[in-house]
Amino acid sequence: MPTRKDLAKIHIAKKELGLNDDTYRAMLQNIAGENSAKNLTPLGAAKVIAHLRSCGWKPRRGGALFPPKKYEDMEDRSGMASPSQLRKIEAIWAEVCYSPNNPEGSLRRFLYKRFRVSDVRFLDLETAGKVIEALKAIRQRGY
Repeated sequence: MPTRKDLAKIHIAKKELGLNDDTYRAMLQNIAGENSAKNLTPLGAAKVIAHLRSCGWKPRRGGALFPPKKYEDMEDRSGMASPSQLRKIEAIWAEVCYSPNNPEGSLRRFLYKRFRVSDVRFLDLETAGKVIEALKAIRQRGY
């Protein structure tokens, strides 16, 4: 029996590719030898998902299965910090934060005092690296 996650992927792909029920069941029969996704083996489910991807379906982030990562919408900014750098800055800050009641506000104050940047979203690539190193040093000192 496939996992709930695999079943969800199969049914989402069916809907997004616009497969009618007859075409969908024929595809299941040809690929995995079953006429229902519920009866698939884990290997059969993997084969069906791989086939659906080869047909042009792309799983997307967002929704219940794959909630969007923070800052994911800021991916294509040349010369600016990457979303993973921004998440890393926030994660390290959460460890060394002086103000657990207002971590975002205290991070903004830290960034402005040390780097003259008002928010993590405005960090360029070079400054983001400096911020990460500064936060690592603070964490290492044990504050």
